[in-house]
Amino acid sequence: DAISEASLVLGAFRVTARREPGLSELVAQLEAGVGPAERHGAARPGADGVPDGADEAFVTALVLDIPDREPVLRLVNCGHPPPLLLSGGRVIPLEGAGACPPLGLADVLAADVTVETFPFGEGDVLLLYTDGVTEARDASRAFYPLTERLTAWADAGDDPRSLLDRLRADLQAYAGGHLGDDAALVAVRRAGGTETERG
Repeated sequence: DAISEASLVLGAFRVTARREPGLSELVAQLEAGVGPAERHGAARPGADGVPDGADEAFVTALVLDIPDREPVLRLVNCGHPPPLLLSGGRVIPLEGAGACPPLGLADVLAADVTVETFPFGEGDVLLLYTDGVTEARDASRAFYPLTERLTAWADAGDDPRSLLDRLRADLQAYAGGHLGDDAALVAVRRAGGTETERG
């Protein structure tokens, strides 16, 4: 089911992004691609705002726009772990007040799409990750301290590929070579001028 839902979102993204809509319009089209939560068996929202009886037929997503000629990034967070910005030796979670619900739950939770803008200057690195990274546990069952690890390495000047290699090795060692969930990491660095590097 998860693969099916992700495929729907990716298909909708590929079709819609080519028309170059704004992020709000793009997220609305992705939401339509997943479809109303009711078709997945979701019920009315419970006391915590999450639908009672929902069968988890939803997709979390980060939808990003990194303009070529502006030192910023724009994002809509649809229930995904917040990206981390490595800038000037600091690790900054890009958490805003406007997080949206996961795709597939907007009709149930009735949230507006909020586009947030953050600085993204030359040399900055943006790290995107899934919850399989932060929910990895060590032998004592403690969660992987992603932000703390990155803070210790923030001045290392790694390129995106080296940073991901270091993170992958550290994560596997922390979890004893076994992750309980799928984990994905993507790093993007703003190079000089209008260039970005990805890993």
